[in-house]
Amino acid sequence: MIRLICLFLFLLMAATNLGAEELTAQQLVKQIETQYMGESSEGRTEMTIKTSDWQRKLVMKIWSEGRDKFLTRIISPAKERGICTLKVENNIWNYLPRIDRMIKIPSSLMGDSWMGSHLTNDDLVKENKIDKLYDLKIIASSSKEIVISGVPRKDAAVVWGKILYVVDPEKRTPLYVEYFDEENVKVRRIEFSEVEKIGDRWVPKTMTVKPLEKPEEYTRMRYLDLDFNVELPDRLFTLKSLRNRR
Repeated sequence: MIRLICLFLFLLMAATNLGAEELTAQQLVKQIETQYMGESSEGRTEMTIKTSDWQRKLVMKIWSEGRDKFLTRIISPAKERGICTLKVENNIWNYLPRIDRMIKIPSSLMGDSWMGSHLTNDDLVKENKIDKLYDLKIIASSSKEIVISGVPRKDAAVVWGKILYVVDPEKRTPLYVEYFDEENVKVRRIEFSEVEKIGDRWVPKTMTVKPLEKPEEYTRMRYLDLDFNVELPDRLFTLKSLRNRR
């Protein structure tokens, strides 16, 4: 969501006075992967999912705290209202209000689709920790874009064999990110658009996930509103909170 998630992920840290050329690849990617967060955040996002067989749209409330806590709650359509996803560190739970059931996602299902989208549970857990899981290197730089290549660290349990970031050096926002499998085949591309300044940072309001083996499909997430460094309720990121938010 991503924040990506994520998925959109899932989620830039406050802008510094350093020029992009003075930042390391690790620092740039950390900014990119945490750009929707701040110390805390609250907002609404619209997620459109299109497959070869169907299309649907969800509107969700989202909350985050740092890099390790993230909560989403569907507010429309009505039949899915109240469904929640909670991430705390490396753990994910889904709450289904109609049957009052809490489901912890096991490691064996981390590669499964999140909410039927082209994002996975693993994206929610790891996408904002790329700077910790990959060795990153700037491989090209110009006034229009910076290209950063990332390969997994030796002991990192990750899905991708390589990640390629293309970054706007002035606003320090991603233009697009490409994902390669272990055979170095490009399999996914995430494009960012509608860049706006919110508070002290530039934020792409729209993220589109494209599985390259299915060019007619996509998942598009667009922020409807987003506030940073907000005061959040105590115990928001708890299992008890999921039931209370039906």
